[in-house]
Amino acid sequence: MKPYSAATGGEDAETGQTVVSERRGSVVTVAINRPEVRNAVNQETARRLLEELQAFDSDPDLNVAVLHGKGGNFCAGYDLKMLANQKAPLKLEQDVTKGPGPMGPSRLQLSKPLIAAVSGFAVAGGLELALLADLRVVEESAVMGIFCRRFGMLECLTALIEI
Repeated sequence: MKPYSAATGGEDAETGQTVVSERRGSVVTVAINRPEVRNAVNQETARRLLEELQAFDSDPDLNVAVLHGKGGNFCAGYDLKMLANQKAPLKLEQDVTKGPGPMGPSRLQLSKPLIAAVSGFAVAGGLELALLADLRVVEESAVMGIFCRRFGMLECLTALIEI
């Protein structure tokens, strides 16, 4: 097992990062590392997820990636507490066919298989990330869904239609 990070050219991933990756042969595991907020994604985490999955897709020595969450939860969606306390408004691409989404890589079209290892909560944007994967391995006790059905449905429905 070897630490792997796109941010450092593939070597020596730092601890304390919101996203950590480990390489095992031709497999890379990408972990959301914010267990104190059930792995809710903030802007830094979204950016790091996008970087790691793009690095995986462009690395000819890697064949498959596994996305999971540290600390017992896959991902509880976007960090709404952080968003509510943010001074500047979040700038998002309105065209869902362009650029990264609020969760980072959810609009990527990877050329290699991505597996989501889902435990705990995979809700709202977390479900969106799970739907990005080609294969989802889900614990029996996992909770998947969208709790606030009025908001954020467009991308999830689009992802479901494409599957």
